[in-house]
Amino acid sequence: MKNILILLSMILATSANADDGARFASIFTDNLVLQQKSTVNIWGYAKPNEPISVVCSWNGSINKVLANATGYWVTAIKTPKASFTPHTITLNDSKSNTVILNNVLIGEVWLCSGQSNMEMVLQSFREWNLIVENSEAEIAKANYPNIRMVTIDRKESFTLVDEINPKGGWKVCTPNNAKWFSAVAYFFGKELFNKLNVPIGLVVTAYGGSPIQSWIPLEVMENSPIYSDRIAQRKLEIDASAQTEGEYIEAMKKWINESEKTAVETANNNQDITLQLPINFEKSHVGNQMGEIRLSKTISIANNEKDRDLYISLGTMDDLGRVYFNGELVWEELRNSHSYSQIDFTVPASKVKPGNNVIEAHILNILWGGGLTGPADKMFYTIGNNPEKQTLTGVWNYQKVFDLFAAKPIPREGKPQYSNASALYNGMLYPLINFKFKGCIWYQGEENVSEYDRYTQMFTDMITAWRTKFQTNLPFYYVQIAPYCYNGHLPLNAVKQREAQSKIEVTIPNTAMVVTMDVGEENNIHPARKQEVGLRLAQTALASSYGVKVASKYPKPQKASVKDGVLTLSFSNTYKGLVAKGTEHDFEISEDGNTYYQANVTITGNQINLSNAQVKNPRHARYCWHDAAKGTIFNSANLPVASFRISVPK
Repeated sequence: MKNILILLSMILATSANADDGARFASIFTDNLVLQQKSTVNIWGYAKPNEPISVVCSWNGSINKVLANATGYWVTAIKTPKASFTPHTITLNDSKSNTVILNNVLIGEVWLCSGQSNMEMVLQSFREWNLIVENSEAEIAKANYPNIRMVTIDRKESFTLVDEINPKGGWKVCTPNNAKWFSAVAYFFGKELFNKLNVPIGLVVTAYGGSPIQSWIPLEVMENSPIYSDRIAQRKLEIDASAQTEGEYIEAMKKWINESEKTAVETANNNQDITLQLPINFEKSHVGNQMGEIRLSKTISIANNEKDRDLYISLGTMDDLGRVYFNGELVWEELRNSHSYSQIDFTVPASKVKPGNNVIEAHILNILWGGGLTGPADKMFYTIGNNPEKQTLTGVWNYQKVFDLFAAKPIPREGKPQYSNASALYNGMLYPLINFKFKGCIWYQGEENVSEYDRYTQMFTDMITAWRTKFQTNLPFYYVQIAPYCYNGHLPLNAVKQREAQSKIEVTIPNTAMVVTMDVGEENNIHPARKQEVGLRLAQTALASSYGVKVASKYPKPQKASVKDGVLTLSFSNTYKGLVAKGTEHDFEISEDGNTYYQANVTITGNQINLSNAQVKNPRHARYCWHDAAKGTIFNSANLPVASFRISVPK
């Protein structure tokens, strides 16, 4: 997931503008939305100790403020009731320089954060396995001028950052803009708008592949032993910043060579495997790959072409690695911070031989996905001055070289990483803590499946810290990770992570979880059904934050009892009762809690009866207790039951 949307970031990123006059902070641009009926902070920068004034068209009052010794200024302004009336905010400094924010609306503003499933945009990119169901139709009808979104550019930092880069500022929801919006946030915002009929503002600050530790303030982590490993890793990364780039590259080369030499021999197992390129491994039959993978293809050069240079383009490499031509290195990118590089190079005529020539791409994948992801029109070669492109798509040979899980720790580049403790809090959240939000939606957890045993505490720490920083009991509605097969390296960790997530809404007030047991995809960590996720988040917010009468709660097992060899589960939040889809349901029962048997299932109202002739006295039950299980039990509002385990009280 790391950098899975990096090319989109490159397309959308803009530089923050600054001049000699006073200015607003970069989060304040034309088209922004401010939280209604609140006291909101508006801030910015000027010359040290400069007097400035801020005038808001909804009340006309002049708010005078003095910049401090560093040039920072802030003023608190009351906002009126939401309306569709466009407003202006005018900034004047002592030299009569004027900055005006236009088309400002007052409405409901939500913070949208997490990792790649929140970051993933409405536009589908099949070559990267980023597909949003019905995206084309949704984009075509995305004309909502009173829905606005701003996407915060990715920024990792070892220290607190004052400013963010808002990727071109606040955008009005049009088909052309909406395709670059977070899909989950868009569907969430659209449903809020349709039900509340007020302007909706969405601030998206998300980073693919990010662990929860990167979103927690450093002072919180330093005061708890559960973060000692991440604090130590952060220190190592900072220490590594003293090295030169050349030293880092040499360390990477040495690490790769050692990993290849000590790897378990896999050539015999992989010699007959072929793949169709371009490809994201996560999308293929070999599945997600962690480590080094070799892809090779033979091209034939005619005798009359052997004395010409060969230009080769292979598209995008996910994450990084090297390319060889006839066994000689011709391209490499071993910097983690430069992953997702575009591969193109020229092979001099002296290295091109008549007949067969072999191209080998050694791909080092350090997170989910991996591959030569194209696009297809960027995978080709040309010979000499002939502009005709010969495609390099199609069949390539595949071989796993070494597994990341079996290798020594990868060398550190010495730059702040998305995975470092507090790195994203510093760079992507801290600059927003003065901004007024109604609440937060959160979609994250995949990157922490191996830490399920401490995720509940970490999530608790993050929510508590954010509420402290924002100085409000921020409503927090979050998405439980969807079913997905984590390639066998983490058996049952994902289902235990879902269990860890479910504890938050029980222990922390003003939180609620959205269940996605029915929308997961076994071989895609980025499920396509984003509309259901956004809709369920919106239903939760409507019911819990706005008092709208809408079914928003998923069914939960409340009690387990046993009689005559039948274990009965009673559920809450069933509304008009439980509904089963299909005929096969993933319920298991056990006498001792260790050996489980598939259960026969019958449903009556808000109860489920489980039995198996081999289990005479069932005391334990579990449902969808697999990483990639498929939910089949819903309440009458079509909200799915989460995976769970439960026991009959002694």
